[in-house]
This record gives sequence, structure tokens and C-alpha cells, in this order.
Amino acid sequence: MLQDCEFPSITSKKIMSKPLSELSVFFPCFNEQENVPFFINEALAVLPKVAKKFEIIVLNDGSVDGTKKVAQEFVKSHKNVRLISHKKNRGYGATLKTGFKTAQYKWVFFTDGDLQFSLKEVTLLVEHAEDFEAVIGYRKKRADSDDRVRNASLYKYFVDILFRLHVKDIDCAFKLFKTEVINSMKLEADGAFISAEILYKLKKKKVAFKQVPVSHFPRKFGQPTGANLKVILKACLEILKFYLKLKLGPLFSKSNIS
Repeated sequence: MLQDCEFPSITSKKIMSKPLSELSVFFPCFNEQENVPFFINEALAVLPKVAKKFEIIVLNDGSVDGTKKVAQEFVKSHKNVRLISHKKNRGYGATLKTGFKTAQYKWVFFTDGDLQFSLKEVTLLVEHAEDFEAVIGYRKKRADSDDRVRNASLYKYFVDILFRLHVKDIDCAFKLFKTEVINSMKLEADGAFISAEILYKLKKKKVAFKQVPVSHFPRKFGQPTGANLKVILKACLEILKFYLKLKLGPLFSKSNIS
């Protein structure tokens, strides 16, 4: 039942500013059938307080479980719930790119469909929307295994050496953007490097962004894919390709970093 997966009571230290005029929220999902009802119901409860007009998009990245079927039931009964499916698994970055391109409203927010974040905390990001075109969360304390935390630290160190991002949490899946800003970028990564690429391009475009601490919770249902060897190798290859294009751009294709 829903109460088995409720989050602790979370409140902002300051009252949220006026609601956004419109907001697209999407959830990347791969085999998240148990989580879909929880995050959609939470979104339906939270978003009317956050935006005057909103849409909820379930992005099904080629799931082989019942993710698509469960989401379809909500689409039938709620006009502001949409489902977009990739026929086969295309990767995290490809899924985020689909979400950004299909967002219909002025602001776009995403968080993963694994319930490791509470959508209630989107208010912590929205309260900075009047001053920033991008607001990114960082996990106050990462609720993952020691191996994943260690791997994430090594990944951040590696990315910082190459691209000098120096943000608190590169791949935190809790981010808010002006849709026109994120869609002005030619995002390339189809895998996990997408988050670092976005941050790099924000800095390159001199888009100031706010970093906001958010809570992180253990996964209750489903299996994480971030530590999968195939995912890690794909991210490393994307990092290498991106870095070489920066340093040796004229020798590569003319799909410039922009």
C-alpha cells in the first residue's frame, strides 16, 4: 500500500515563492513497475501546489516488466499524465533527451522513477526559479551501498580533472531547468555521462545555476542499474569521446559542443 513507501515529512526552511506558471515533470524508468503508482500519486498530490499548469511524463526506456502497462492505466484516468516509451532500452542519457524534447511547458524537472528522492522537495528548487534558469539538487547523504558511493566519488574526481565542473553532486537526479535553456544545448550522451555534459554546457553558456541540498532514500523496489559494468563502460567511452572532441574538435565531426 502507498503508506509503505511514504517519505519522512520534509519542509523547506523558507516558504516557497509563488507557483510556477507551468511545469513539465518526467520520470525516467527502466523496469520500475512497482514504483510507478507511488511516484505518479505523489506527483498528483504535490504538483498542484507547485505549478498552475503541469504535466507528468513517464519515460519508459524499453522496460521488459509491467512498467508500461501500469503507466497506461494512469494515462487513461488522468489527463495530465503522459506515457512515452522507447521500443528498446536506449540508455539514461537518451531517455533524458527524450524528456527534454517532449516537455511542453516553460519549466522542466526530472527525477528518477526509483523513489530515491521525494518529489515534495521540488519546492526547495522552485523557490529559486525567479533568480536562476537552472536549479540542481545534491544529495545531503547518499543512501547507496559503500561500493556505489566509492565509485561515485571516483567518477566525480575523474570528471572534475577533465572538465573542472567542481559541483557538489554531478549525477544527482533532481534537477529543474527552463525548458528553452536545456533545449538550446546539443546534448550528445546516451548514457550516464549526460548529467556531467549538461553541467559542462551550462557553464560553457555561462548559465548560473543554484545548488540545493536534497534528501536521498534507499531503493525499496526494483534493481539499480547505475553500477552495471555495461553502464559504467558506456559512460567512460562517452567521457573519452567528449573530451577528445573538446581538445581535437576539427579532427572529429562538426557536431560542435554547444
